[in-house]
Amino acid sequence: MIDTTAKLHANPRCLLTELEDRTGVLLHLDTKFYFTLNDTGVFLWKLLADQERSAEDLADKLTEEFEVSRDDALAHIRALLDDLHANRLIERR
Repeated sequence: MIDTTAKLHANPRCLLTELEDRTGVLLHLDTKFYFTLNDTGVFLWKLLADQERSAEDLADKLTEEFEVSRDDALAHIRALLDDLHANRLIERR
């Protein structure tokens, strides 16, 4: 499980394609696997691609943008980050 204070960033070997419905598809250039993201996943990915962030930082940003409690945001972010990390889509610093 990802530490909520660990600084993370998007793997530069992954490309995001945004779709018209605000969802997106990530392509990992090394594994050639595709991953789908919902609209909040796309929002979070863009933040991670922009600069290093912790789960705590992401939860703050998510609650500013979407109507979600901070506890719910953090729980969902941790699950997403664990999945992204397991698939080598994000990296720790």
